[in-house]
Amino acid sequence: MPPPLRLLILEDQVILRKLISRQTGFFSRQATTIDEFSDPAEALRSAAENSYDLIITDIGIPGMSGIDFIKNLTAIGCRASLLIISGYDSRILHAIVRMARSQGMPSVHFLCKPYSIDQFLHQLNAVFADMEQQAGSTALDPQQLWHDCAAAPLALEFRPVLDDEQRQLRAMQVAALQLPSGLLPLDAGFYRQLASNPQLPVLILEMVMERLVQVLVGIPHSLRQHIPFLLHLDVSCLAHDNVFDRYAALLRQHGLVPGQIGFLLADGLQAHHSPVCYENIAKLKYFGFHLLAEQLGEGGLTVCNLLDLPLDGVRVAASTMQQWPHQQQSLLALLQCCGLTTAQLTITHLDNEADLTVINALSGCHVSGEQIALQLGMGELSSYLEQQQTAGTIQG
Repeated sequence: MPPPLRLLILEDQVILRKLISRQTGFFSRQATTIDEFSDPAEALRSAAENSYDLIITDIGIPGMSGIDFIKNLTAIGCRASLLIISGYDSRILHAIVRMARSQGMPSVHFLCKPYSIDQFLHQLNAVFADMEQQAGSTALDPQQLWHDCAAAPLALEFRPVLDDEQRQLRAMQVAALQLPSGLLPLDAGFYRQLASNPQLPVLILEMVMERLVQVLVGIPHSLRQHIPFLLHLDVSCLAHDNVFDRYAALLRQHGLVPGQIGFLLADGLQAHHSPVCYENIAKLKYFGFHLLAEQLGEGGLTVCNLLDLPLDGVRVAASTMQQWPHQQQSLLALLQCCGLTTAQLTITHLDNEADLTVINALSGCHVSGEQIALQLGMGELSSYLEQQQTAGTIQG
């Protein structure tokens, strides 16, 4: 049995503090030990003396502002997950979240007062998911990962991408692997963890591709013909010869077309990268695969990369869009310079109601996240596509 999670709650209103404590203990995914404080100085002393897994704090606290409290936490080396519960405007809270992350807090979320129990539960689950992912990332063993992937057919998880206006299904992202050790997100961060073994990223990608092909072959053509399936692509994968020759041959062997597959590239290509990387980008497009820029504003893609690469779309996280509240016109201008339209823009990680505000002024874009559609497993994929077709939401 895992040890109890150690939590600290800082809230000067005693009734609210007790409520948060009870709700957190009740909805926690494992046993908890909770320390409650109304004085930020006392809470800071306790954080210096104890190792906390999660700190829940208000911002407007007598004696020390919540901003100073967070800065002092990072100064003493605290790297607990952080959940901010405050009546401040969400734009202010986004700025505080960005500050905390820039100072080394690994997981930071916020909740605006007043809030519903569902909103509280959603944010608490998001914090726990971050903590579980970080624990899995820390313990990631490349040899064990390879053994787990090779031991049995891979179990893939998918995340739907929808049109923001009609909620029509537009794509499916291959989002995660279900391994004996738990759910492993197939994102840019995952591939960066494998950098110590330059062969492993392309081997894992190849296994994922082979498994995806098997899944697609088992789905009627009429259900999947207009739906591209998206996979993350790391620069280290691009450095290998004939990657897309093999993928194109694999698809032809099973009666599939490369246009069914799209690759999400979060890292930019620079002068020091191997010429093979550029050759593979050319081959990717030559064979008819799609190429999308991933994590715009967060990943390693530069504006020059965006202008130079033959992109079929751009994806931006909701948190990044919230940092650009007055830059949406600049984003649209950048898309235009890349030869793209709003219909080729996807806003990702729309995981709570507050995130939905970022798409209000971006009519026609695509969207994904927990507030849009939940992740689903391979066993649910065919029935989900059938439901979408029956509802008339899959369109060519």
